[in-house]
Amino acid sequence: MTTGTHDISTLLASRDTSAAEFGLNNILPIINGELARHNAIVTTLVNDLATFTTDRQRKYGISVAGDMHEVDEYGRAPTQVSKPGATVGFPLKMFQYALGWTRKWFELHTPADMVIAVQGGERAHLRMYSREIKRAFLLSGNYTWDDFLVDGVDLAVKRLVNADSAAIPEGPNGETFTASTHTHYVGEASLLASFVTAEISNVLEHGHGNAIRIAISATDEAAFRALTGFVAYTDPRLTMSTAADSLSTRLDITRANNRAIGIFGAAEVWVKSWMPASYLFFWDAGSDKPLVIRQRTSTSMQGLRIAGALDAFPLYAEYMESEFGVGVNTRTNGSVLYTGNATYSDPTVTS
Repeated sequence: MTTGTHDISTLLASRDTSAAEFGLNNILPIINGELARHNAIVTTLVNDLATFTTDRQRKYGISVAGDMHEVDEYGRAPTQVSKPGATVGFPLKMFQYALGWTRKWFELHTPADMVIAVQGGERAHLRMYSREIKRAFLLSGNYTWDDFLVDGVDLAVKRLVNADSAAIPEGPNGETFTASTHTHYVGEASLLASFVTAEISNVLEHGHGNAIRIAISATDEAAFRALTGFVAYTDPRLTMSTAADSLSTRLDITRANNRAIGIFGAAEVWVKSWMPASYLFFWDAGSDKPLVIRQRTSTSMQGLRIAGALDAFPLYAEYMESEFGVGVNTRTNGSVLYTGNATYSDPTVTS
């Protein structure tokens, strides 16, 4: 007797029987296992940029900025009042992918059809995650979010530091910043090495220096490689001629639009398929992440899931659902350089 475990490949191979005949009780654990793996992959994909939270707002702290005063034995320094940090809020949105599974659908469609529908929802989920993450750090304007999925409280959603006069923590060496003018959304009319160096410093001066990265579009790769100071990783298809070559990092030739291509100053340069042309994003992947992804408190409502009409019949569902929202938490850990104009302009982010 052959024994084993049903998995997605089992369902994909089931094209000669209806879902109803295969048995919805047999299909449900396989689909749930597939969604659990998908949600775990999503978590892994975003961990360079974001952490997950159930908080809907936090205090973006500021260190106490004060001065020591020289006095004599009878002197008394003036009391200095520390400024509290600003509040940062995180939105919570609901996204759906239509399934339309009904009793009649199960009688007429196969388990393979079910898997194809689920995988379509997973791909749509990944695209939506990518869109919401890009909007969180590429768009420069703060906004107010009505938390209508909970209790309707207005939340102040912030972007990266954007000269909005909100308090900015001191730098690691006591650097102070003018909150009304200091911004991490910078526009330049061209791509120059000096501009890239300045944006690396824009992150470093706030104490984020563990693993500085630069994300660029594949469209801008050739121009970036031409910058003075860029050191490319070695293409393994080329013959290495020196000992120095043999010690260099090998270029990943399997993912041309998603790979590290070299070093510029203190930063590693990554080509990312999700970066729009003429925009470069600088951040420290080794310290407090710039973004948080807000989820529901209940674990059963986290990630992508099938929203059944009845708990007793979870596969009788019209939609796959995901509730999440992306907001900036560490406002200083990130800077965006736009090289299309001397003034920063928000990109159009639709996917």
